[in-house]
Amino acid sequence: MTHTCSRFFIVALTALIVPGCATPESATPEPEPAVSAAALNLPDPLSAVNCDCDEVVTVEENYFDRGVRALAARDYSQAATYFERHRETASSEAQREADVGIAFVTLMSEASIASGDSSASGVDERAEVMILALAAVQTLEGRLEALDALNKAISEDLEKREEALKRLRDLTLGQ
Repeated sequence: MTHTCSRFFIVALTALIVPGCATPESATPEPEPAVSAAALNLPDPLSAVNCDCDEVVTVEENYFDRGVRALAARDYSQAATYFERHRETASSEAQREADVGIAFVTLMSEASIASGDSSASGVDERAEVMILALAAVQTLEGRLEALDALNKAISEDLEKREEALKRLRDLTLGQ
């Protein structure tokens, strides 16, 4: 049951991620509309030279983004610091994001797979985070198997104790 649920989770996660990576190709190329030269509204090439492109392309990066980058680099202490700073922005969305980030950092810090495996070097940060997520799933599956084994052992022990108590009651009442 647990393997089925975790495999379903992995398949569902893959099904959500993979289609976003591929762009469908149209079966027939669309013809370009015929436009007369007078109707084109192209910018003057000289005006593009004076463009300050650094101002146009400013990316807002918050502490959550920095935390994800640190997580992808497997710098868990720095990632936790960034997620804590993100929590201080006081919005409810930031609180949830920070909680998820810190929980993930805690899980990955405890996982032996995450700290020892650096075979994914050279991949994109998003792919690295996905690798870490798969490692987290494997870690949780291992914990689940250990808990199942412990539960089975405790159940067997409980049955033995109940049998012993029943025999003791029978012996006590039989006198």
